[in-house]
Amino acid sequence: MVLKYLISHSYRSIPSQYSKKVIDRWTVAEREDFEREVENEKTLIISSMKSFDVWDYATESEKDFISTLGSKINKRSQVNASWRMESVVALMWALNLLDKFPDIDEQASPELLQIVEIKKLGLISNGFALRPLDEISRERRIMELWHWRVNTRRLIEDNYDFHPHDNMKENGITNLNDIVKITAKSAYSNGDIPKIIEEDFVFREQAFRDLDIHEFNEATSIIIERHYALNWLCGYAPRNNWDETPTDT
Repeated sequence: MVLKYLISHSYRSIPSQYSKKVIDRWTVAEREDFEREVENEKTLIISSMKSFDVWDYATESEKDFISTLGSKINKRSQVNASWRMESVVALMWALNLLDKFPDIDEQASPELLQIVEIKKLGLISNGFALRPLDEISRERRIMELWHWRVNTRRLIEDNYDFHPHDNMKENGITNLNDIVKITAKSAYSNGDIPKIIEEDFVFREQAFRDLDIHEFNEATSIIIERHYALNWLCGYAPRNNWDETPTDT
């Protein structure tokens, strides 16, 4: 429910670099009226969250973002908040609100937020139940594997100085691309990924190494957010703090 408020807020607000261009052309009175309306809207959002007992469950960074509107909102924070939709679908799947885990190249639609009802926590149906732990853990492991593929592509593009040990050399591994190929074939044979192309992971019917920068960035955002949510759900965050959830690979 916190993430629903957060994401809705990210779509409702105009980033500062755009709103400032408009506001600079206004009279002092028009600016004051606008800021007054913004302040009222912020108050209504926070009041709604408090009335449903949700506000106290938001992290400090989430509260800061939700409390910022109009000309003060930061574009990067807004983009990051909108990508939280990928975390939401992972959590919705874990709660049986979605029948299957979304495909890796299927960007989540904000319309799915309609499934998440906003109600007092005490009124949430006891019918909500997490999927079996082994099922969630398996999906978490698969997302970690995809995140590993994101990181290996970055290392390869950065010409990472890889030094295979003798055992690797004996098994034909001389560079990171060899490791990617072996891992992709193993993940496919295990059923962890549905297909491979040219011994690589597949995103939008392309080998991961062949994605252009825009496709790679989209894939990265989807993968990291889902990995993040599942790591938190599986207890990887220190003190269960959402903001501190690690996504190591």
